[in-house]
Amino acid sequence: MFKKIQTSVGDILDFPPDVAGEGPKITITGRQQILIENYQSIINFSEEEIRLETADGEVFLRGKGFVLKTILATELRIEGELNALSFEEGVEKNV
Repeated sequence: MFKKIQTSVGDILDFPPDVAGEGPKITITGRQQILIENYQSIINFSEEEIRLETADGEVFLRGKGFVLKTILATELRIEGELNALSFEEGVEKNV
């Protein structure tokens, strides 16, 4: 029921999807700082690749020298050289 209210209020007030919804909000400053909000889990992390699960599917970041500066329940702050960002919807997990 709350989801219906949240959606209708967001539609009525014309909020952008990242404010009214649960999808990821990604803020990139230059190529050196990345803020990701509303992620669900970290699937893979290395200095060259970060893979996150979100409500909208997986998010892939590729680059060099990635360092996690802040890890909170719904927010990640990453520093390093970002070379690519991509999304993959509806990823099936192999068991």
